Amino acid sequence: MPLVKPKALQRGDRVAVISLSWGGAGELPARYEQGKRQLQATFGLEVVETTHALKSAQWLYDNPSARAQDLMEAFADPSIKAIISAIGGDDSCRILRYVDLEVIRRNPKIFLGFSDSTSTHLLCLKAGLTSFYGTSLLVGFAENGGMFPSQIADIQRTLFSATAVGEVLPNRTGWTSELLDWSDSSLQHTKRKLMPNSEWNFLQGSQRVQGRLIGGCLESLESLKGTAFWPSPEQ
Repeated sequence: MPLVKPKALQRGDRVAVISLSWGGAGELPARYEQGKRQLQATFGLEVVETTHALKSAQWLYDNPSARAQDLMEAFADPSIKAIISAIGGDDSCRILRYVDLEVIRRNPKIFLGFSDSTSTHLLCLKAGLTSFYGTSLLVGFAENGGMFPSQIADIQRTLFSATAVGEVLPNRTGWTSELLDWSDSSLQHTKRKLMPNSEWNFLQGSQRVQGRLIGGCLESLESLKGTAFWPSPEQ
């Protein structure tokens, strides 16, 4: 199935942050504000929140239809050029019954998120729209002490250019899984330590292959089995 690729971002564009899963933006306001500042300063974008994006985690859990309403409003708003997930979680499958695929189909634009945002990526796929499985506001954009240069380069190459990404090379600047408590605002400017990295690590296989790839969070994919949003082999 041919997919529509949304228009690339430009400096000055307006983008919306949305909470479709866990309400982390509402629970961790200092972390959210850091991500918003760094996103705006690094890429020259105007960042706004969807109507319910900063509600508490409990409120968002209790109101899946409101989360879906935010998604529909963000897609339908012509001033919004991209929609960025605040963070993942484990609950966005509950918004599916309230979503109108025609709204997405008629208003193609960038959707970015990872983890439980997988559900929304499959919504976009069902609507015929290319989406972008990548970092979220509370994670990459709010990175302690500023975004990593490799992250900035990836966002620039992927979302701010209409040129095909081409070969994806290993990140040789290093990686980290160091845990710094997001609720401790004194750590916001403490950079995480990077571990050295060199090449890809292959779990199996030795040949080069070519084809289309559908991926995402395995737990979220499991929650969509047996639904109309599970991708068909033709997709």
